[in-house]
Order: sequence, then C-alpha cells, then structure tokens
Amino acid sequence: MHRSCSLVSLTAAPVAVAAIGCLCACVGMTASTALPGGDGTPEAGNAAAAPATAKSPGTTDALPDIGTKMPDGRVYAGLSMDTGKPSFIEAAGGRMPDGTIYAGISPDTGKRMYTTPADAPGVYTWSAAIEYCKTLVASGHDDWRVPSIGELAVQFSNRADIGGFNETGRMTHASGYYWSSLQVDDDDAWGQLFSDGFHEDFSKSQDSSLRCVRGA
Repeated sequence: MHRSCSLVSLTAAPVAVAAIGCLCACVGMTASTALPGGDGTPEAGNAAAAPATAKSPGTTDALPDIGTKMPDGRVYAGLSMDTGKPSFIEAAGGRMPDGTIYAGISPDTGKRMYTTPADAPGVYTWSAAIEYCKTLVASGHDDWRVPSIGELAVQFSNRADIGGFNETGRMTHASGYYWSSLQVDDDDAWGQLFSDGFHEDFSKSQDSSLRCVRGA
C-alpha cells in the first residue's frame, strides 16, 4: 500500500503544478483587463476614441442658396463646372450702355438675357404680343421676343431689381397677367401674375401685359 500511495502522489504532483500555473495566468489576465463597468483603466492606445471632425467653413453646407444676392451685389450661381469653386454672376437690374436692362440668365439658353426698361405700352392678346415683340426695334436691337415660361419666371424673380412691372395682379379690362410664349393649344397660352408668381393658362384672346426680352 505504501508503494501504491507514493505512486499516486508522484502522479498527481505534475497535475497540481499545472493547475496552479493556469490559475496564476487567469489572475494576471484579469488584473490587466478592465471589465465593463469596472474601475480598470484601459491602455490609452486602446481607449482613444476618434475625435469629432468639424466641417470646414469652405464645405458645400456653408455656401448660400443659388440665387442669393451677396453683400457686394453679385449673385451666387453655384459651384463652377470647371474649377469646382463658388461662382458669382452680376445681379439683374443693371442698365446696359445701349439702354436695355440686364434681366438675368435665360434658363433656356444659359446666356444673359435683357429686357426693355418698361412694359410694352398697353395690353395685348397673345397673338398681338407675339407680333409686337417680333417687330419691335428698341435700343438698337430688332431681335426681341415674348419670354418663354422659364424666362418669364426669371423676370418675376428679379422684378424688384429690374423694376417697372405691374405687381398688383389687377388691371382694368385686362387679366393682370404677363404673357409667355408657351402655348397650350390653338386657344390658350400661359401667363404669370407678378403679384404672387402664380402661373395659369387662359384664353389667347384675353388682354394681358407684356415685357419683351432678347438674348446676348
């Protein structure tokens, strides 16, 4: 029995040593690792969170809306297709050397658009408006036209700078609208009120106001 007991003790010794070593390793790992919600402080390299990144004042979010008039009188026109930088254009309303008024950029041609300093005298049916602008010779130019619906909207947007429009939306024996060149059919065409910008199609036989335009 003694020999048997000695054999058991000798056999168990390596197992006990291995168990003690494993226990020490676990204790070491626990001491160096912060548990969730505990007081342990993780290493600086592991704990550093990515700093918040502030947007640069030059980012798109900081730019004004297209069409915003700047303090120097220019108008913000968006980012340049060539350089990617903010671009600006001249504000509408400037009187040109030939006497015409700069009205803004035509959405149809992408070029500068000019108008007369005042409305055409009187009121016109749609057909009469087309004929009036077609035959108008003013400020040394004979290429006047009735504005498209988009060009009429530009005139409305810049009405304060251009000046001289009927902004009441009311006229005696007339619609109070301004004609555009856009037809609906043989009987109707589109116009726009300059009191609130409302577009409507109505009979071509109805008398309405007119402001001719021309391109650059």
